Amino acid sequence: MSAPPPPASPRAYRGRLLTPIAASSNGARVRYLDDALLVIDSDGRIAQAAPFAPGAFPGPVLDLRPSVLTPGFIDAHVHFPQTRIIGSASGALLDWLERSVFPEEARFRDDGYAALVAGEFTGRLLASGTTTCVVFSSSCAGATDKLFRALLSAGLRGIAGLTLMDQSCPEALRVPRDEAIAAARDLAQRWHGEGGGLIEVAITPRFAPSCSRPLMEAAARLAQDHGLLVQTHVAENPAEGEATLRAHPWARDYLDVYDRVGLLTGRALLAHGIHLSPREWDRIAETGSSIVHCPDSNFFLGSGRMRLSDARARAIPVGLGSDVGAGRSFDMRRGMSSAFDNALCLGDRLTPADLFVMATQGTADAIGLGRVVGSLEAGKEADFIALRFPEHVLGEAETLNHLVFASDATVQRAFVRGRPVYP
Repeated sequence: MSAPPPPASPRAYRGRLLTPIAASSNGARVRYLDDALLVIDSDGRIAQAAPFAPGAFPGPVLDLRPSVLTPGFIDAHVHFPQTRIIGSASGALLDWLERSVFPEEARFRDDGYAALVAGEFTGRLLASGTTTCVVFSSSCAGATDKLFRALLSAGLRGIAGLTLMDQSCPEALRVPRDEAIAAARDLAQRWHGEGGGLIEVAITPRFAPSCSRPLMEAAARLAQDHGLLVQTHVAENPAEGEATLRAHPWARDYLDVYDRVGLLTGRALLAHGIHLSPREWDRIAETGSSIVHCPDSNFFLGSGRMRLSDARARAIPVGLGSDVGAGRSFDMRRGMSSAFDNALCLGDRLTPADLFVMATQGTADAIGLGRVVGSLEAGKEADFIALRFPEHVLGEAETLNHLVFASDATVQRAFVRGRPVYP
């Protein structure tokens, strides 16, 4: 395995530009330029993002106007083995897992099937403008290896892990603790840091009901030993919460399960977080963990509505996730729009700028990559996309509105670390 080659020489692109920015004196959260020059250095980093001026770059400039250059979207929670079951409504969470998800995930024991879907998965992410993804694989080590190979081949920035589950699941998916931990360790040794650092391995307990305490404790040690991100689910559905406490009666609440086994670290990503108590919210903040908001999935399965205000009041980083396949689209613009609806149902109102920042810089911060990607600012790695809007969409406000609420912009190009990866 080898790293993707960086751009051979500095490159420059011309287009409209929309990006989150660091805190500014006037309180602005986004920067919009109607005519911009984006210069990428030979290491794939942004050297300049400035108003266009003739002759500002000594070499050729690729003119992408009237497309808008934005940071690539970041999907903080997506399930690779659920690619082909998008839209398969079959009840609330636990029923849906039993009827739709687990039978499909069992098919990933077939390496050929896993490789085929991995290609579809990465292709659909890139076509949607997603350049960074945090991914649950299946419980099969072979399928997870195919996923990593597909991520590397596609040039995506990907954090992924073998899904750990050793109880309360179909036998075809159950992997005993020692076997699962050995497989996860092997995958980390082979894949973590590949692609020049584009590929990371995450420790991935599915959720507390399907994981024994010894499995979670071993997973926590593995994450700590290798400095790996932890991703799992928490408080998505009331019945799931009840199943958690039946499986782990020694815990005071759902979050306490993860806390006592050592899974809450500074790089813990907890998806959903709908049915959390104030104590649990406080503890998430104390441990420096992050929440991943999956509003489209929450609506589809009828799981409930996550109160973003509970996280914001405690300065808890919040990322945005598609949660495919309960989420109905790989397109993070669907997630932004659903996050608006979710907040509105709770009497809150998010602006298009809030949502755009959440899907880019906010999610980068939540997954621990905020200094690397998430905005088009000098020094960051050049993960960006070119979006083509209808000709009448002009200016910052109209562009943001269409980006978040309309489905009339197309992804024309995508770049990761300055390297073209789509189409």
